[in-house]
Amino acid sequence: MSVMVDELLSAIGPDLVEFERRLEESVAADGPLADAMEHIVRAGGKRFRPALVLLAAALGTPDRDQAFNLAMGIEFIHTATLVHDDLIDNASTRRGITTIHETVGVNPAIIIGDYYFAKGANLMASIGEPSIDLAISNTVMTICLGELLQLTSRRDYDQTLEEYHNKIARKTAALVETCCYCGAVVANLDARRTEALRQYGFYIGMAFQIADDVLDYTSTAEELGKPVGADLRQGTVTLPLMLALQEPLVAPALRALFAHEPMTDADHEEVVRLVCGSSAIEQADAQARDFAVRARAQLAAFDDSPSRDTLERVCDYVVERRT
Repeated sequence: MSVMVDELLSAIGPDLVEFERRLEESVAADGPLADAMEHIVRAGGKRFRPALVLLAAALGTPDRDQAFNLAMGIEFIHTATLVHDDLIDNASTRRGITTIHETVGVNPAIIIGDYYFAKGANLMASIGEPSIDLAISNTVMTICLGELLQLTSRRDYDQTLEEYHNKIARKTAALVETCCYCGAVVANLDARRTEALRQYGFYIGMAFQIADDVLDYTSTAEELGKPVGADLRQGTVTLPLMLALQEPLVAPALRALFAHEPMTDADHEEVVRLVCGSSAIEQADAQARDFAVRARAQLAAFDDSPSRDTLERVCDYVVERRT
């Protein structure tokens, strides 16, 4: 994790170290599948979702093993979605490392993704709480619907803001919401605080994805670990582009570029330049910040504590990060 994330999550630093140990141990036990997964697990990423599980759980009185199984289960499910996403997008790298299907082939990658979906569900079922099983099964179905919506809306430059929000709610916010909800369940929180954490997770997930979509236009390839405008090149229409298409001074030039078949690298670079030169980035950033403000408001249900303080700082982190 980056220095910024390490500092942010210092309240659960020892738990994250233990989480990494358990995660690597669990993957190492997977025999022929282990080699393919280990390089992705070691690459790490932000561990954003398991951190939210552990922070939510720390607001109550969780069973330690249950909290770790929950965090690992969600991380495995999240990783499985990435394996399949990379296949669908024909991506050769993620966070600067070679994707699983490039390493072992397409068919083994599909099996590995399916395996880790099941492994994640198995870990969560070991907790023995039906509401968690129901939440995660609903979430996986929701993610699949979100991915299908993204596939079927490629190069749809006239989709509505409501359609975009519905898509990212399914694709991203649903799992973040489930992290916080399930963390509250293992923490034995009452219904009011459990619902507050669920809503916090949804709003944070929305803010996170909009900020991610902004970074696809404004960050550098080195920071992203993938080319700038990668979503655009795959035909994925996100909020910055949608907002730029509403600007009379920019929209005609953008639509002229979209008429090229196929679009060239130079065309994509010009789209990024036009979007970044419009007010779309600022407007999209404002939407992300609005969702983060809504998330922060949910934390009023909790007394002051290191975990609550960290969850408040997460609201700032998701809209200020550069990767």
